[in-house]
Amino acid sequence: MLDIKMVTRALIVQEGHVEPRSIRLDEIYVPKQDKDSGNNVTRYELDMKNVVDLQLALQFPDWSKPLMIVKKIKGGKEINGKTYYYELVAGFHRFEALFRNIVEEWLFDVYDFTGNPEAESDIQALENDHVPAKNLDTAGIANWLVYNIEMGFIGNTEAAMNKKVGILKFVSPQRKTAAVNQALNQSDGYRDVTIRSIKEIKDHLDNDDNYRDDNRSRYSHSGNLDPKRLEHGWTVKEGYEDEYLFNAMKQYHKYTRPSYFLNHIKVPKTGTVQDARKKMVKRFTELESALESSVKFKKENGKWPWRIESFFPQDNHPDSRERSWIDEV
Repeated sequence: MLDIKMVTRALIVQEGHVEPRSIRLDEIYVPKQDKDSGNNVTRYELDMKNVVDLQLALQFPDWSKPLMIVKKIKGGKEINGKTYYYELVAGFHRFEALFRNIVEEWLFDVYDFTGNPEAESDIQALENDHVPAKNLDTAGIANWLVYNIEMGFIGNTEAAMNKKVGILKFVSPQRKTAAVNQALNQSDGYRDVTIRSIKEIKDHLDNDDNYRDDNRSRYSHSGNLDPKRLEHGWTVKEGYEDEYLFNAMKQYHKYTRPSYFLNHIKVPKTGTVQDARKKMVKRFTELESALESSVKFKKENGKWPWRIESFFPQDNHPDSRERSWIDEV
């Protein structure tokens, strides 16, 4: 039996913790929803590369790291003629690695979630929110949010989801936002401002139902020529105005056709949706004024108000070994 005195880890979650315990792996039931996925809603499937890496790492265990988490099955649970006394809650990749290493016994943290099923769901997310080997991905967080909605732990709103992901301290704000948007799409939840991914924007443009109310022809996107308007169509996200203005100039230079922009804003940090749209229009106006000033400079001076000064030294091939700035190419 492994000695629990070796355990020096700090608990990620205190609530519901019973004790660390040495447990035989064959006493632990690993719930399966499909052939590859454990019943951890933050995981869609096992990452087998991560499992292989863990097989080596777990030969030299670091007991200062979080332990896998199980909950005790009161009275045991018989499945296919075998009785299990614990159920795995978090640590599916490590458990699979131990199983492949033919390990019979390991140290686990035992929890009791009686009367608090939401805590069990949260601990699955938090157990993977400590700079782990296998980070929480967008799909996993979204799946966890949808599960929380289906179980009635949170409301099916953007605000409720944003509050829920607030417990994740090591997930970037960008990933949290992407996960909330994905969960809202999966659950058809309420949001104050609709934010679409680039795929969803293209699907929206390609759906004829979105043009019937005002009887307009389909728009084009990605710089493609609109066969009705004979202009190149671009979808422009707030913050990318300069990039698409230059894309329109390049397209005009190549095909002598003008462009139109279909704009979409981010969730406003301050002000209203209309305020954000006005700011975006103002940004285009500022860029157009900058373009006019540059053209004027070119006419008056015979050159643009910018130049290439040099290149960074970057080539490390034996016959080059650049050490200084590259002024001629």
